[in-house]
Amino acid sequence: MPMLNQHPKPDNYAYLLSGLLFLFLLIPTLRSFPDLAENAHLMRLGLQIGYSALMLLGVWSLHRETRLFHIGMGLAVLNVLFTIFNVYYPSRNIELSSSLMAFLFAVISLVISAKHVFGGTTIDRNLLFGAMCVYFLIGLIWAILYGLIFQFWPESFNGIADIHGNATLDNLLYYSFVTLAGLGYGDITPAVPLARTLAYLEVITGQLYIAIMLAGLVSLFLSGRGVR
Repeated sequence: MPMLNQHPKPDNYAYLLSGLLFLFLLIPTLRSFPDLAENAHLMRLGLQIGYSALMLLGVWSLHRETRLFHIGMGLAVLNVLFTIFNVYYPSRNIELSSSLMAFLFAVISLVISAKHVFGGTTIDRNLLFGAMCVYFLIGLIWAILYGLIFQFWPESFNGIADIHGNATLDNLLYYSFVTLAGLGYGDITPAVPLARTLAYLEVITGQLYIAIMLAGLVSLFLSGRGVR
């Protein structure tokens, strides 16, 4: 979770970006090993470990902001506890709680990141990292929303479930970012009104973000501040 002040810690968004990339790459990497890919319990555990790593890496950038640090650390600790409980007492409710913690963390991170990125006055490395984090967080938030919809209404999507009937994180992220980028391959499709509405809202959000972000970067560059 990023820090918001007039002089943010240099490269504080690098921590959040590292956590996001770790989360995105963890499950596909695990699926590269057939023995692990066939073990649904280990895959769920890997997902929760990924969420925990995202929070712990992201919250590190908050250590100079006491209030936000406490909020972020509280969410991270809760998620780690849910992960530990799920090892011994696998539960759908625990997984749902973990997803909600990750969703709340992602939303807070997105709001703080966007405020800094769109309020920046200089194009530097940290601002570019922040802009990347905002885009990745948008995709992650929608992926979690799609996953929550699937948990309550499994018929909401066609082609998103694996052979075990689960909507895995890698499938959710794949569908989310394909939708965010406006590619629309059609191998996964929303089948109910709520899912379709979220899908087209994500497309609109992705296109608007890119347009506004590019316009802002060009404006900063032309203002004479340049890139440091």
